[in-house]
Amino acid sequence: MEIITSAQNQWVAEARKLQQKKFREERGLFLAEGLRLAEEAAKAGSVQEVYYHETFGDTDRGAELLKALSAETRRFFQVTAKVLNSLAETETPQGIVCVCGQRRLSIRDFAPERGVVVLADGIQDPGNLGSVLRTLWAAGGSGLICLAGTTDPFNGKCVRASMGGIYRLPVFTDMTWSGAARWALDHGYTTVAAEAGGGVDYRQMKWPDKTLLCIGNEARGLLSVVAEEVGERVFIPLAEEAESLNAAVAAGILIFSSMN
Repeated sequence: MEIITSAQNQWVAEARKLQQKKFREERGLFLAEGLRLAEEAAKAGSVQEVYYHETFGDTDRGAELLKALSAETRRFFQVTAKVLNSLAETETPQGIVCVCGQRRLSIRDFAPERGVVVLADGIQDPGNLGSVLRTLWAAGGSGLICLAGTTDPFNGKCVRASMGGIYRLPVFTDMTWSGAARWALDHGYTTVAAEAGGGVDYRQMKWPDKTLLCIGNEARGLLSVVAEEVGERVFIPLAEEAESLNAAVAAGILIFSSMN
């Protein structure tokens, strides 16, 4: 097998463009690096291209994954460490980077029968958004709606933080509040806004079977969600002098609470 040694190689250069949001959006693709994310991408059937270093196959787990990917992926490249580093966004890449396809669905075709859907309103930290996705997947949630102004869920840091959730749940981006609220109304979903104070203590909340849980910006709270248009408001009581919770932690508490 020929080994790619130049970071200017045609395929490598095109894959590297996916580090930028505009190319991810244009092509409906994104990068995923590392063993765990490559395994999850393979399970989901999302892998379109593979770039790996020879040392990745030194473990039984890595060798097994490479065998499976080589049989299913048309573009399968061995590369030098320098080339792999040009594609990876972490300081110590794990020897593999995959180009994966985004799950592109129309919100009109999204009609879960029950469960929680999270609406992200201005979450800026991709690590937070990825953690929300990871928790939502783990709890058996139905999907993620990102309003305009929310960080890109296909950002590399978000993908890594999702730990595979990005492949498993439908994700809708750049939506407006009016569009999301209309979707909720049409499908019998109750909008529940998480707020720092006011509303119902989440421990006393009678969660509806269909919940659109609105999580706001880390510092400023809900930005686009119109308070007068939500069905319920919920808060997490904090100890005296504690000011706030991390957005992903708060979302996790409420997601699991809503599933009970």
